[in-house]
Amino acid sequence: MALVTSPIKQLATFTSQTAGLEKTLRFIQATSQVVGELSDDKSVARQWLTARDQLALGRRYFRLLDFYGCFERAQALMSGSSSQGAILGTMEMAEYTFLGLYLLLENLTILHDMNVYHVSWYRPLLTEANKFWFYALILSITRATWELLFTSSSPSPNKGGSEKEKGKAPVTAGRTKSALVKKIVIDTCDLTLPGSFIGWVPVTGLQIGVAMVISTLLAGHGVWVAQQR
Repeated sequence: MALVTSPIKQLATFTSQTAGLEKTLRFIQATSQVVGELSDDKSVARQWLTARDQLALGRRYFRLLDFYGCFERAQALMSGSSSQGAILGTMEMAEYTFLGLYLLLENLTILHDMNVYHVSWYRPLLTEANKFWFYALILSITRATWELLFTSSSPSPNKGGSEKEKGKAPVTAGRTKSALVKKIVIDTCDLTLPGSFIGWVPVTGLQIGVAMVISTLLAGHGVWVAQQR
């Protein structure tokens, strides 16, 4: 008989691992932005938005070296053949290259955000960094949409087989139709962050906060399920 784990225990398990803790902080950050934007009291709004900024800064420590993994993945795709085909492989390589550039450039501004060492090129550099993030998200959405429309999600009956529908390539392991739709929704919501920063997506602070709450809950659910197994 399976033991029923208490919600407190599940939450402790979720937040004790890096991915779960990062998603928890992101959710609190997004909620702080929503509350701050909705508050009519300017002093209260300032408090919530200050909490948002501090949480955003804290979350950056989790991804200080993430750029390395992105460039490593891009290099692997460049040097080896992708099982997804030339088009999807090229899009994935470009996506990870842009994401790595975003993370690397963002790291160069962290001392400024910590009020340790202010630089005059903070805004221009962060603008370019967010452009790379925007490009990466667009490529991720395009790639997921391509897989959703032009690939088969039916699992192969033989593990070692390569049974394909005529004119279609098999979906990458784990990329079911529901997972692809979820990925598209998450990336579309996240697109409001870099898009608003560089002025390419006209959204309000409240809309950004709501979109961030949605994307965090969707992405966090996957992490939660994986960690409770």
